[in-house]
Amino acid sequence: MSRADHGRAAADSTTAAATRTALVRFVALSVLTLLLLAVGAVVVGERIAKQWAIDDARLRGAAVANVISGSLVDQRVRDGNEEALDRLGTVLRNAMAHGAIEHVKLWTPDGRILWSDNDVEVGQRFPLDPGVERLFGTDDVTAELSTLDNAQNTIERREGELLEVYAGTADAAGAPLVVEAYLTTDELREHQRTLLVTLLALAVGMLIAYFLVVVPLAVNLARGVERGQERYAQVLRRSLLATHRERLRIAHDLHDGVVQDLAGLRYAMPLVADQLPTTPDASLARETVADAYAMLGGDIQALRSLIMDIHPPDLEGPGLEEAARDLTTRVESAGIAVDLDVPTAPEWSLGTSRLIYRVLQEGLRNVVAHSGATRAAVAVRRQGADVHVQVSDDGRGPDANAEPEPGHVGLQLLREILSDFGGSLTLQPGRAGGAMLAATVPVDVFDG
Repeated sequence: MSRADHGRAAADSTTAAATRTALVRFVALSVLTLLLLAVGAVVVGERIAKQWAIDDARLRGAAVANVISGSLVDQRVRDGNEEALDRLGTVLRNAMAHGAIEHVKLWTPDGRILWSDNDVEVGQRFPLDPGVERLFGTDDVTAELSTLDNAQNTIERREGELLEVYAGTADAAGAPLVVEAYLTTDELREHQRTLLVTLLALAVGMLIAYFLVVVPLAVNLARGVERGQERYAQVLRRSLLATHRERLRIAHDLHDGVVQDLAGLRYAMPLVADQLPTTPDASLARETVADAYAMLGGDIQALRSLIMDIHPPDLEGPGLEEAARDLTTRVESAGIAVDLDVPTAPEWSLGTSRLIYRVLQEGLRNVVAHSGATRAAVAVRRQGADVHVQVSDDGRGPDANAEPEPGHVGLQLLREILSDFGGSLTLQPGRAGGAMLAATVPVDVFDG
């Protein structure tokens, strides 16, 4: 497999990995939604069941109060007549049995227990809560899950959690009474379980239906995004390849055309000079030929440097380090010392090396043209899936408020190219002064 094939496989693998990651996140969020729905169902179910139990207890307490209202509680009951008390007890215990009621007490306004299913409590007095006192003379009913922490709850406290109901009523003579009843929470718990099962089944069923509809759409969307990313990557690859080939064509045209013509012309200059007479009248012509000879030499050297800039030598393997060293040699010829740190055996694609070379080329060109530096440093290191490139100097540093120089768009174009391939480029003040051009280039850029 060629390097380009390896690069293409790496890019395809990266795209597929991104798609898988997006799908995993979608499924994870859906599972989290399911858990939240389950928790919500539990909370709502408990509240609904609790409210249902309290409402039911209120109805049962009111029913007991209605049973004893009228002729069941009269003066004979208040006087302790055994026959009247037995008749009242029979009726109330029958109501307790049919209403799933554990205990019943009848209270008088002075806090005395007129009747209780626990005979020991009859006749005892206890302080009444303000909420209970308010019920005397009314037909109101209150119900709640009791904490059973009142003094009169010694017996009930041993039975665990109970529903406590207070209902206002009146006896045969119209004297106010309050009926206190306690109900077990068995029906409450059973109702809670039924509601939880129903709500959870509804929530899970809705989420499953949502999955059945949305997951195929999400998969198709992810595949569409993956195909779009692949097409975009192909466009970028072709763009980079077209740029590379165009630069190669220009370099070849310059080398095989203009450079060869200028080299031939320069080669002919000494022959022309030899044909000129040595008389004083021809001295100006000989000087002109000599100047043209030197000028052509400089132009040829400049064109060869330009060709190297347009299309550097092979950048595979140690070629990147050699090309970078050639760039630093030109900078050093301008009187700027350069520290070079470039790997001799890079572990990334050829397309990545070409982008790195362009960053080094632009960075070092700016050092010479704008920094006024005496020393520069070049560092190229791989970190994970990116290659980090730095070109720093000890010069004036970038001026954030300065306007870009007319026609100077090298950094901006390079920044856009790197961004298209998933990289970045920043120019900022160096840590110890001067400027630092920092770039990140993905390791899997390829141009085949």
